Amino acid sequence: MKPSRGKRIFRRSTPEELKRHEDIRREIEQELPDIQVRAARQFALLSHEGTPIRQVLGALRAERQRLGLSLADIYERTGIDRAALSRLENNEDANPTLMTLERYAEALGKRMVVVLSDATG
Repeated sequence: MKPSRGKRIFRRSTPEELKRHEDIRREIEQELPDIQVRAARQFALLSHEGTPIRQVLGALRAERQRLGLSLADIYERTGIDRAALSRLENNEDANPTLMTLERYAEALGKRMVVVLSDATG
């Protein structure tokens, strides 16, 4: 016996609702290119090997390996799930919070220092 589905009730939108929906669609279409450009820039920054986040994650991974620690060891020290740690180390789209990076660094006996400098060309 098939499970019973609820009865769908449709109603026609009022002219005011249709106009409001069309205005919202138009507004989104105008904002979409800007949103896409910003997202592409952010992705490029996060995925480029030379960015500070990639450099920090690479340094954390190298230190973990130097110390002979596994992801399970880091999990025990930080409470950060092993799968999440693996994604941080291997996924170019990784976008960790500073708190996550600090927890990882502390688990390795390191202290994270953030420095803000002028952008170059």
